[in-house]
Amino acid sequence: MYYKFNGFTQRLAGAAASAAYNPQKPDGVPVHLKRGVPDKLLYRTTMALTIGGTIYCLVALYMASQPRNQK
Repeated sequence: MYYKFNGFTQRLAGAAASAAYNPQKPDGVPVHLKRGVPDKLLYRTTMALTIGGTIYCLVALYMASQPRNQK
């Protein structure tokens, strides 16, 4: 749905709307990776930090659950 404006914005909406980025076109690429290399880098960094943080939390919970030796 496009709104009708006067002047420059109306021409921009009419001319560039058809050539605009459309993340919903069916090309087989997930929507979070449609913009190329920067999206892939951001996705992989986020996944690495998430998996690393999960492993760190599990190790910290394991170490906290072990009783300490009293000498």
